[in-house]
Formats: sequence, structure tokens, C-alpha cells
Amino acid sequence: MNPGQPAKGLAMPRPERPIDATQGPIQSFAAELRKLRTEAGSPPYRELARDAHFSKATLSDAASGHRLPTLEVTLAYVGACGGDVEEWRARWHALRAELGLPAQEEDQPSEPAEHPDPHTGPSSRPDGGRTRFVLIAGAVLVVAG
Repeated sequence: MNPGQPAKGLAMPRPERPIDATQGPIQSFAAELRKLRTEAGSPPYRELARDAHFSKATLSDAASGHRLPTLEVTLAYVGACGGDVEEWRARWHALRAELGLPAQEEDQPSEPAEHPDPHTGPSSRPDGGRTRFVLIAGAVLVVAG
């Protein structure tokens, strides 16, 4: 094995693309998330995903600067990095206001859980909460029931 090369079978994580924090508030927010991760010792996204209960892709996307992550993802990312969750909650709400986005109710998640199980838990839908996906000529239709 050559020095500087990963052991056979171990892939080196792909480096994150640089963010220009001066491009806008979302990019600045993402750069600060990355800084927090660096200050936490740069744990791999695989490790953050385990602690945050969101996928590696979701957490990586949160720090990409392409869009504002949801509050739930932001707080999970921050918590997994050992950051001040309440400080980041306030930062997230301030950024939404700066972007002119409406205030979000914190009691209601902005997105469903990543891997919801429609067969567990109560559902107010008469069909028990089941959703079918139908592929028709390259389009996906969501059919309840």
C-alpha cells in the first residue's frame, strides 16, 4: 500500500465543493454549518447521519449552499456537531425573515420523516395512511388508497 492512498476497499470521501459565502445569505449559512462541522473535528457525514437521524445526502445538501435546509435538518446537523441548537434555531428563523419567507410553525414538521412507515402509528386517513405510487409513461402519480 502506498502512503497517502486508502486501504483497499476503503473509499476516501469526496471533498465538498467550495462555497463562496459572499454569494448570498444561504451560502453564508451553509458555510457556517461547514465551519461548525470542522470545529467538531470534521466527522464524516456517515457519522453525522447516525447521530442526526437524517441521511448523509440530506446533511451534505444542508451544507451545500444550494437551498435553505429545513429547520429539522438544520437542528439535527447542529446537534450532531455539538453546536448550540437554540442559537441556530434563531439564526434559521432570522434567515427565513431576511429571505422574505413566511414564518414557519415549529409544531408542524416542514417535511415528512425521511423513511416513514405507513403501516405503523395512527392515521387520520380512512385508508390507514397508505400511499401507492404508479409509474405511467415516465410520470409518477401518487394515488391514496
